[in-house]
Amino acid sequence: MKKKLAFLMSAAMLMGMMGTTAQASEEAQDFSGITLTLAYNTSGDVADAFLEQFAAFEALTGCTVEVEKLASDASESDSMMQIRAATGELPDIWLNSVGANLKSMSPQENCYDLSGQEWIGRIADTYREIGTDDETGAVYVVPATTSNVAGVFYNKTEYEALGLEIPVTWDEFLENCEIIRQNTDKDPCASPYDSASGVQILFLAQYFYVQQENPDFAEQYTNREVELHESEAYMRGLTKMYDLWEKGYQTEDPLSLSFEDAALQLANGEAVMLICRTNVMGTVEMLAPEKLDEIGFFPLPDEDGDALGVATWMPTGWVMNQNIAAEKEACALAFLEYLTTSDAIDVYCTKTTPTGAFMLKDIELPDTVSNAVVEAQEWVSKASSPVMEYFSDIKGANIATILQMAGTGEYTPEEAIAEIEQDNAIDAQQKGIEGW
Repeated sequence: MKKKLAFLMSAAMLMGMMGTTAQASEEAQDFSGITLTLAYNTSGDVADAFLEQFAAFEALTGCTVEVEKLASDASESDSMMQIRAATGELPDIWLNSVGANLKSMSPQENCYDLSGQEWIGRIADTYREIGTDDETGAVYVVPATTSNVAGVFYNKTEYEALGLEIPVTWDEFLENCEIIRQNTDKDPCASPYDSASGVQILFLAQYFYVQQENPDFAEQYTNREVELHESEAYMRGLTKMYDLWEKGYQTEDPLSLSFEDAALQLANGEAVMLICRTNVMGTVEMLAPEKLDEIGFFPLPDEDGDALGVATWMPTGWVMNQNIAAEKEACALAFLEYLTTSDAIDVYCTKTTPTGAFMLKDIELPDTVSNAVVEAQEWVSKASSPVMEYFSDIKGANIATILQMAGTGEYTPEEAIAEIEQDNAIDAQQKGIEGW
């Protein structure tokens, strides 16, 4: 992918929306004197990529993009935006979570409906669906970054040395673990359980198979028509964690293993596999860039080897204020359209290497992306589902602690599910969800 901004192409796209027939050099509508206010809580190289996109749009249209940096803590920034929505003090455009988490912003009152825009079809169907109002069909979000795909990352060198084949069932996965344990001094599977995010990945990634078993599971659970323990596929997320502990196939002390250390162990071959998300490849690139090509990817196996798939964490999205000033509306829409173009993605990639899939159609990953991420993206195209939190906003506050205990043998799967159900019930009651 070429790393340049094709100004004339973007200009044509922008003015195509405005219905003008001017020549390309004059086609980009002049938004000089218009200032758009944008708010987000992102930092690091992704924030740098955002700023580069903003600057490119400013150069293209003459507008000014005024940036507001929100609190880095997601819960804190979410709470602040909810308060601002209630007081009518939202920025023109802001970064927001999608799926069930978007409901807290009362989108019908606060978020601009993009469904009538011609360019909205560029957004991947799976992403557009979780940013769409079920009642009205309104579309509220444009993807800002890349998805995070969950699965098994493995050290190719170690797999080849042991003659291992890619497992397509969980039993085959455990057989590979046993071969590694019996023939090497390496950990079959690194388990970075020292953080709330690391300990949840295997369990939440299982949701692809839950949805295959029952496509309406999240909705039925939210409506309290089914219980978590009634789903065999859901329970297997806990039994897989318990298997790794009980059989001695994971890190000796997973509660002390950090995400960064696990990534380095995988890269160096000290651990042969790691159940994680594609953002791990960004960490590998930072800590051991020479090892990138030695890491591969395959889906978390389950029972049916012919029904493999991956679960994804969807990127946050840009949301436009429904009550934006009339003189800013056209500029804001042009900005969101620009973000769906290959030009904007090219600009984004000059500041950061993607570690997942852009949720846009007809966008190719740049050559700098690791093979493991490319392999994960191929699975997203074949068989994938967002994780359950995008369909149900019931999630207890103690889930990470419960999973740490399940992943270290303190709880059996049956004990863990009882704790999760009780924790979730408290969360649902606090949120006032009907039926709880």
